[in-house]
Amino acid sequence: MLIRSLLPTDANAYTDLRREMLLDAPWAFGSSPEDDVAVDAASLARLGEVGMVIIGAFEDVRLVGSAGVMLRRQRKMAHRAMIWGVYVAPGARGGGVGKAVVRRAMDTARTWPGVTSVSLSASAKAVAAVAMYRSLGFVPWGVEPGCLMIDGKALDEFHMIAPLGQL
Repeated sequence: MLIRSLLPTDANAYTDLRREMLLDAPWAFGSSPEDDVAVDAASLARLGEVGMVIIGAFEDVRLVGSAGVMLRRQRKMAHRAMIWGVYVAPGARGGGVGKAVVRRAMDTARTWPGVTSVSLSASAKAVAAVAMYRSLGFVPWGVEPGCLMIDGKALDEFHMIAPLGQL
């Protein structure tokens, strides 16, 4: 398994995985295939810039997992990074891929000057993902009731944060 930052040349592979994740686990993402900006390869032109990275997990040449990490742009929040879009394809689950991409995303954020913590949100329905985030040092700080509405059903979301040790 190769874990690395995606490059602009990986945009098509990522958009394929992004479409898959939005269809496979709609309750885990705020976007839908109809309104998601990351399903357009052109919108991923920022890949590789400091402050905007998507970590990918490759099995042979196939992208099977990802986790995005981005630096907050507001000056007062620039000490925080946010992890988003964590996903592992069904055939690659259970082997530590999710933990590996999130860990690499955290390590990437550690290299950004002044970043002291990373945050993320996870569906209350994603019990295994929440447990994995906890194992990496994330602690929940709140629950957003009814964060997502899917087919008329409200789903709660946990907000979590992990310190990076750069205080």
